[in-house]
Amino acid sequence: MSAPTRESTRTSVVPGYIRPAPSRQLGLPAWGWTVLILVAALVAIDISARFFASPLDIVPVTDMISTSLGLLTDPDFLIDELGRTLGIIVLAFVLSSVLGVAAAYVLWRYELWDRAFQPYLNVYYAVPTFALYPIMVVLFGAGVAPIAILSTIFAFGVVALNARTGFNSVSPIVTKLGTTLMLTRWQYFRSVLLPYALPSIVTGLKLGLSYAVISVLASEFILSTQGLGHFISIAYDGFDIADMYAGILIVALIALLSTSLISLALNRFDWRRR
Repeated sequence: MSAPTRESTRTSVVPGYIRPAPSRQLGLPAWGWTVLILVAALVAIDISARFFASPLDIVPVTDMISTSLGLLTDPDFLIDELGRTLGIIVLAFVLSSVLGVAAAYVLWRYELWDRAFQPYLNVYYAVPTFALYPIMVVLFGAGVAPIAILSTIFAFGVVALNARTGFNSVSPIVTKLGTTLMLTRWQYFRSVLLPYALPSIVTGLKLGLSYAVISVLASEFILSTQGLGHFISIAYDGFDIADMYAGILIVALIALLSTSLISLALNRFDWRRR
């Protein structure tokens, strides 16, 4: 008997049955391998910082963690830097999610608009979003508003594209069934269209959160005078290596926790995983 390929170990598909991927590899579950890889990477960085690298290049992981804990117990940092950044991320994510799904539904509902906006959606990721910042400053002034609007625009595209794909994937037979049952527009949307498109919408929302985090931190690093991204930028310019890496570690923790929590929450609505 030939050895199983990588794909055959992931799923075995027969009519009406899908065998899930194995829960363990070499005795460890998936989360165990995640932790093991993370610990190995941190140990390698710590050894490199202590014995091979210059103190101006990198600091030991233990120093990063201790400095991060010190920052997380500083009320000024929590309010002025971390709290501000988290607030903008949440605002951008909520706005991009609502507007992206609504725009996708409108494009699905009106074919003429879908055809008209399709070229713009196709080249969406080629648009230099940060180049719009001076215009946003002129229109809305400096502060939270320009960064929140830019981040909303940046995350909006991926949410709208995935939701549009989900709405367009509805089978014509299902649409005809809704017409036969004389469902109202709201009944059809709630009972047929939304459940059918929800897996793609969930994917778009996960990506939208990642894009919101990236956009907010990048905007603060380059353009802002406050926030976690600005804190890292100031530490970098002042050769404060410990604070810089502590800020980066907090950013990584925010990204890991936010994406993990949103995935756990949204996967409960994804019928493909049930």
